[in-house]
Amino acid sequence: MKAEVKADKLSVLRAEMEATFQWRIDTDPELAASLALLQQRRSKHAIDPRSLKSFQSRLSWVKAALDRINNAISPEDVDTFDSNDRLSYLLYISQLEDYVKYTSKHKAYLCCVNRLEGPQTDLPLYSKYLPINTNEQREFFKQFLKGIPVQLSEVTELLKEGLNQGRTPPSCSLDGVSGQIRKMVENKCDVFFTKVTTLTDDATAVWREDCINIIQNEITEAFATFVEFLDKEYTPNLRTEISAYDGYPDGKEYYKDCLEFHTTTTMSPEEIHQLGLDEVERIKEAMEQVAREDGFENRLDAYMEYLRTDEKFAPKSGEALCAHYRDLTGRIAPALLKLFHTATLPRSPFQIVETPEAHASMAPAAYYLAGGDDRPGTFYVNTSELPTRRLYECESLALHEAIPGHHTQAAVQIENAGLPTFRRYCEDRRYFEAPCRFPFYTGYIEGWGLYSETLGSELGLYQSPSDKMGQLSMEALRSCRLVVDTGMHALGWSADKALQYMLENTAMGEHDARTEVSRYLTWPGQATAYKVGERTFFRLRANANSSLGDAFDPRDFHDVCLQCGPVPLKILEQLVDEYIAEKKSTVEVTGGSIENTDVTESFLDEMTFANWCKCCTVPNACQLQAA
Repeated sequence: MKAEVKADKLSVLRAEMEATFQWRIDTDPELAASLALLQQRRSKHAIDPRSLKSFQSRLSWVKAALDRINNAISPEDVDTFDSNDRLSYLLYISQLEDYVKYTSKHKAYLCCVNRLEGPQTDLPLYSKYLPINTNEQREFFKQFLKGIPVQLSEVTELLKEGLNQGRTPPSCSLDGVSGQIRKMVENKCDVFFTKVTTLTDDATAVWREDCINIIQNEITEAFATFVEFLDKEYTPNLRTEISAYDGYPDGKEYYKDCLEFHTTTTMSPEEIHQLGLDEVERIKEAMEQVAREDGFENRLDAYMEYLRTDEKFAPKSGEALCAHYRDLTGRIAPALLKLFHTATLPRSPFQIVETPEAHASMAPAAYYLAGGDDRPGTFYVNTSELPTRRLYECESLALHEAIPGHHTQAAVQIENAGLPTFRRYCEDRRYFEAPCRFPFYTGYIEGWGLYSETLGSELGLYQSPSDKMGQLSMEALRSCRLVVDTGMHALGWSADKALQYMLENTAMGEHDARTEVSRYLTWPGQATAYKVGERTFFRLRANANSSLGDAFDPRDFHDVCLQCGPVPLKILEQLVDEYIAEKKSTVEVTGGSIENTDVTESFLDEMTFANWCKCCTVPNACQLQAA
């Protein structure tokens, strides 16, 4: 009887999980396109609804889904599931509960335009995902174009409601947005026009003419109206307070929820801030050691200025910078087998391309978008402000964004047919909606990316002092984020103080540092998750290493971390604990601590250290830095 109950309830769970994910892509075609799942949609509407009513409808749908699953499955039923299905249940129900909890308290979707996101960036990107090879696809694309003026009108209403409720981003978050849109209007929204004109045959002539007319008239006029609203009504009335604490009616609770949403921990702003200060101090000691190696004894500031300004560290061209990244990833790929099982590594390819010019001036130095059945993953390289780009940062960025970082993690997740669909696909857009949305699991995803950067020593990278400093600078950046994000949003820091702190403690150029500070103000809490997540991966690896001794294999550890897909950090810890227990029960463990593990195999012993982490209770058992 127990087995029958399990099968019956399990089928209900699986049906509900699939129904919720199907509802998400059916009601949100832009999400479906970003995940390369347009063909799986059952709805024909071609553009996301962005009205107030649509957000209220989504909340009602999620509440109903939560009621259904709670009424259908009891805790006793869950006990009959195997470990993977239990985990899927826990993740699914926590996603629904958090969506209801956060969206009922906050209305972050009212802050839907900023220098990083909004219709001026999202719609051109969406258009690139839409194929126009068949009559059906071309009709869908035309319906998308017709929907743009409607969406802009809906976004305008959201922004007006935000003004009414006192919920807006700080004014600096919209710096440059009007210029972006005015350029689109001046160019007759050619970002959409260019795609249409790739077809030249007679059979599509009428379609092309219709689309061009919509773009040059209806869409261009709609964007002109939208930017006029921004300039005359919205931007002049934005808040001048930069902090989340002071800037929102529920600011203190909102920022706490943002931190919890992104880090998947309950760390307070003060705890995160102190962690950042401690990490920056530790990393700075390692930086001073590298500076001495390169002839800058007791002159770290001078060394960082040399790295920022010497022309030999600047790429010659955008094409040369992309070629450099291709060379790096080509060198990294064969070395991955030192740390990953062949079966773990994904089969999906990735490409390296320049960041689209339309938003490059406001984009980070590099970022990654996951691929799917109809396109590869994409590692975007920002080639704007080229003299400010630094070649010594490339090794860290390649490891973080491509392999074994985001591309490896995302592709393993998507290729894992043993996971339900909602665990295989993780949305990576509309950060302004956090925490009122389905989760990103930023701590896991970005923690893995930052952890991947530090694998460079094991993979044969970071051989020169400048490359070592590049890695340390990138890690210092993530540690500075803990200090600066919490400083500005919760502890009264000014943007200028944050900028100065970034410049004093990293080798970043001023342009990139300003971009970073603006990002933290625009997405409260998001940037803190990198270091919090990375520390978790390090702590779990160190614990597995010390617990298993000679039986520890980093390839097994990485397989455990990746095959589960994105999860809250506490669940990741439970999975690693289960792996350790299972390994102990099947292998004769020789025992011993990290210190007496084989130096040729040990992740920890291949490194030298500037200091032990403040959080460590065992020497060398947490975040460790190559000198």
